[in-house]
Amino acid sequence: MQKINPSHTSEKKKKGLFVGLCTKDILYYTDDLPAHNHKSKTDDFTTYIGGPAANAAITYAALGGDATLATCLGDGAESRAMIEELNGYGVKVLNYSEYDTIPNTACIVVSSDGMRTIISGQHKFEVNREYDLSGYDFALFDCNQQEISLDILSVCGMSEEKTVVLDAGSWKTNIEKFLERADIVIASEDFKDAAGNTIFEMECNATHKAMTRGEKPILYRETKLGRDDGSTLQDKKELLVEPVDAVDTLGAGDIFHGAFCYGYFEKGYSCEEALKFAGKVASESVKYRGPREWMKYIERRYE
Repeated sequence: MQKINPSHTSEKKKKGLFVGLCTKDILYYTDDLPAHNHKSKTDDFTTYIGGPAANAAITYAALGGDATLATCLGDGAESRAMIEELNGYGVKVLNYSEYDTIPNTACIVVSSDGMRTIISGQHKFEVNREYDLSGYDFALFDCNQQEISLDILSVCGMSEEKTVVLDAGSWKTNIEKFLERADIVIASEDFKDAAGNTIFEMECNATHKAMTRGEKPILYRETKLGRDDGSTLQDKKELLVEPVDAVDTLGAGDIFHGAFCYGYFEKGYSCEEALKFAGKVASESVKYRGPREWMKYIERRYE
């Protein structure tokens, strides 16, 4: 098996705050999807913790980073069990909703070609609004759970030293507010505004913009300051992605974002190098079932 070696190069770990959705995922592996008003059975099913921010945080921690997840889980038995599991992955949890309610839950059906269909149950939480964001080097937002995300984004906006990374998977309400503050935007090819503009055409102050396109090359563009202190727009680059036979693509995009943060902040890679590293980790992840199996093949070396 190929192993990923994310050996540390920094003396002190970079503290990452991952803000957004955490769900309880119920996965069914089957090609026998039920017709209307019919039932389909499978003995091949399991559960995972999911959600873009949660998966990214788990990835960052698995590679060796210091990850904290800011989310809303409620305070039921299932929520407490999820927090315990996240802690087991090395992820600290800031749970901003302590009300007795079930966590968000997703039902996912994965077919034999590794593609998935998802029904995501999300409700609005009553939240506790006390945000202490001191000590974090960067914050990644998945733009979900805006009950807390917009407030945390506002706090980040008061600090130019805190780098904001945006996981722009799909167009969401208030996305413009996130784009205004983002330093780095990693968008999917499905991320488009009402006029059909991609991240490269829409107005956004981010210095680094990237677009993931599945197995196709990643598109990347950097804005640099010129000698006259004006900004210079670089041409888009194509960063190749290793072709693999996908078994399960579940969570691959989230894993990509967590791995990018590890490469960029913890390893000190350039943005381009970190994108390539993230592509390598995400490609490895889709070779196995579920969003965690790939973690068994990480080779950790602490310097």
